Amino acid sequence: MYIKTSRIYTFILLAIICLPLSSCFTGIESTKKITLSRDDRKNTLPTPEETYLDNVKATPHTTWNIGKPFLVADEKASLLIDAGRIVSGNFSLSPNDTLIFREAKAIRTPDGTECVTLIFSRGDDEFRYQPRGTTDDRAIIMSDAIPGLIDPEMVEEADRLMRGNRYWTRSLLWLDKDGERLDGLKYVPVTIEKVEPGTMVFPLRITFRDAEGRQGRYLMNFGSGGKDSRGFANLFSLSDPRSAYPGITDEVWARIQRAQVAPGMTKTECRLSKGNPSDVYDGHDYSKLLLLWVYPDATTLYFEDDILVRVKSY
Repeated sequence: MYIKTSRIYTFILLAIICLPLSSCFTGIESTKKITLSRDDRKNTLPTPEETYLDNVKATPHTTWNIGKPFLVADEKASLLIDAGRIVSGNFSLSPNDTLIFREAKAIRTPDGTECVTLIFSRGDDEFRYQPRGTTDDRAIIMSDAIPGLIDPEMVEEADRLMRGNRYWTRSLLWLDKDGERLDGLKYVPVTIEKVEPGTMVFPLRITFRDAEGRQGRYLMNFGSGGKDSRGFANLFSLSDPRSAYPGITDEVWARIQRAQVAPGMTKTECRLSKGNPSDVYDGHDYSKLLLLWVYPDATTLYFEDDILVRVKSY
């Protein structure tokens, strides 16, 4: 009798425990699917700048013709690409050297695995490239993924798309012909004069000229997405950014173009000038409630009612 009663209590207890769980699952199953509004969908779509260079694409090594050239962007490529002596044994590489693709073949490594290896030549010298960590002879190597080398076909396509066009700058990182910093401006119209091979890190060098005749250069990545700090979307705008802010005065806009801020500017104006802050805080200054924007260079902007009241730099 005791055993039967115990089993009944156990059954009742399990039923009580399962009841809220069943209710929870029912709630999840009956939750309506939320769809984005038209405006929400529009805001999630890539901008025209983010898709502008989509046609500048790397190609897989399986499609390369024998004789495809690659440009050496940095002498450090010598450290990343193995060399096999054929005749001369001169295996140092210099910027603007050209390596010619000869073949891709599987080479057996000391542990017995076969890996895809790309064979290049420069005169009588042979160079081999095998991606680190690759242990599959079926692996695909893209033309923009070989350290220290630039695919000139991608540069030529970028030049074809950009040369002669007018854009508006989005970065102060203007360079001269020697790669030294210039006093650049944001949000000014420039005309692209040419696109050339760049560096090991930034494979495109964009030369442009503004309306006053000043020449500048950007170093750029092939990617055009907004997440890339040196992609097209973060360096250029296809339209005049100021047209979206007709209420900003000439004086404030001139300050924005130099990435400067001053008390009296709005949050929108400060964001246009310095970009988004890395951190945002609510703070107190005596009896006042402040909003603080902190930037990576430790500059802090203090806002009252969305108006900048103080700038603190370290």
